[in-house]
Amino acid sequence: MPQVSTASAPPPASRRLQVLPRILAAILGGYVFAWGTVALTTSALFTLKLAFHDAEFLGALVGLLAYLGAFLWAIATHHMARLWMVVVGGGALMAAAASLLQSRLV
Repeated sequence: MPQVSTASAPPPASRRLQVLPRILAAILGGYVFAWGTVALTTSALFTLKLAFHDAEFLGALVGLLAYLGAFLWAIATHHMARLWMVVVGGGALMAAAASLLQSRLV
């Protein structure tokens, strides 16, 4: 009777190459999305007359939650193109909106 090995074989190279964009989207895309969220939240709260350091702290908290959400979505989704559009495009749009809002304050 032949012996059956319980050790699993390493995943094929094509499977490993599918994981790399997902990891990059989770880390880098999540960072861009969180950065845009922090910038927009902080500038919006400061515009609403909240003290700057309070707005900055609350913006950082919201940005941390946005990063966590983007990271988890990147791991779970099957639609990588949509993920990249939302995290990078949305992050860039939020950063641009925050910059526009800040320029109106000065």
